[in-house]
Amino acid sequence: MAQVARQHARTDRFVQQALRSGALSGHRVFGRATSVDDVAVQAWSRALGRGRRWTDQVREAALDQLSTGRTDRLSASERSRLRSRLKAMSATDMAHAAGGLGTWARYRGTPPISLVRVGPSAANTGELGIVSGQGWLTFLQTDDLDRFEIDHDVILDADGNLGVIERSTVDDRVARILLDTYLLGDVRQSAAAATELERRAA
Repeated sequence: MAQVARQHARTDRFVQQALRSGALSGHRVFGRATSVDDVAVQAWSRALGRGRRWTDQVREAALDQLSTGRTDRLSASERSRLRSRLKAMSATDMAHAAGGLGTWARYRGTPPISLVRVGPSAANTGELGIVSGQGWLTFLQTDDLDRFEIDHDVILDADGNLGVIERSTVDDRVARILLDTYLLGDVRQSAAAATELERRAA
């Protein structure tokens, strides 16, 4: 944890609080020490914005707004305030307000065909202006990480080739894919996703 704190100019206590709150997904516990993988740390650092997190309803409305340019989830005045706020937000601010990465684990194994791909594994790289190609790390979604480990031939591994996010529902909206790509992607993917998110917000 001390190394993570130094790399991101934070105190050890700040990192420990992020682990306790779930903002930074811990990988495994060795006695009293928790290890985290580099992708989880990267996603956490990219969501280190300021301000309050969105409520579930506002987050869903924001993702609608960023995806299609409209939403019916809020009242007219609330929608107007949300649009104004989005215009002033950076990708980091959006990622922070949306809750960051969430529950996450890393495994080694063959990517299951049955699971939904997310982030860089689901993004249309051509539309982001990036040469398409499959990276060595595949990003997936499951509704239960414990069941995922039981149902699939995988091994928990902080350097593994499978990154899996636990979410209760599948969300294939453009903004959700862009946010995940911003959090999880390599430098080029993240920058391209951030630019697109900010363009949509404006």
